[in-house]
Amino acid sequence: MKPQRFIAKLTDKTDFNEKFTKYVFELDHPNEMEFESGQYVSITVDEHGDRRSYSICSNSDTKHSFELLIEHLPDGVGSNFLRNLKFGEEVDVLGPLGRFTLIHGDDCEELVFVATGSGIAPFRSMILNLLQDVGEKRPITLYWGLRYVEDLFWENEFQDLVENYENFKFHPVISRAIEEWPLCKGRVTDCLQVHDVPIKGGYYLCGSAKMIDDVNALIQERGVSKEDIHFEKFN
Repeated sequence: MKPQRFIAKLTDKTDFNEKFTKYVFELDHPNEMEFESGQYVSITVDEHGDRRSYSICSNSDTKHSFELLIEHLPDGVGSNFLRNLKFGEEVDVLGPLGRFTLIHGDDCEELVFVATGSGIAPFRSMILNLLQDVGEKRPITLYWGLRYVEDLFWENEFQDLVENYENFKFHPVISRAIEEWPLCKGRVTDCLQVHDVPIKGGYYLCGSAKMIDDVNALIQERGVSKEDIHFEKFN
């Protein structure tokens, strides 16, 4: 799929908390975009033509619109542009872009997704596609690291998937958890260290460079093949 230019307009947004917001854009012209889960779009964010790239977090079966998960940064040119965007206003979009997509037809016995922060965006798209459209039957496990319990969102959505698909497991990991937090605490590597790491699993990692380096080292020490590890680093 070759990237092309689109004009899209903001139709909805959801503020999950002070850090994260989901934006929904309706495609105006052309009015349909074919993309693979894991790909991203590039949006013009100022009058100079500067662009910022964001992973699509919506299911790839939706063609007439796309959703973006944005982590708002105080000095973020792109996040401030989107924060100030009004409903109905248009944006210049280039997409779809990127090769961080699911590898279908591999011989991995399980799929493991490890994200930190907004690195969850492409994995939401991938997991929805795998469970709801592809009908994937292999075990799928998602580890998602955040700093505080208050940063967590989509937990109800992922828990609904746990309840509706017996092959899906979800582990939110809080690095600065309150004492009463009953689930994984610390970094995602801490959680992985106490869980069984499937040797023949296909691993997808997305988030900070340090997290990806640390998880890479950990799972390769456990015997996971380098060829079965796929990642995308955020700056």
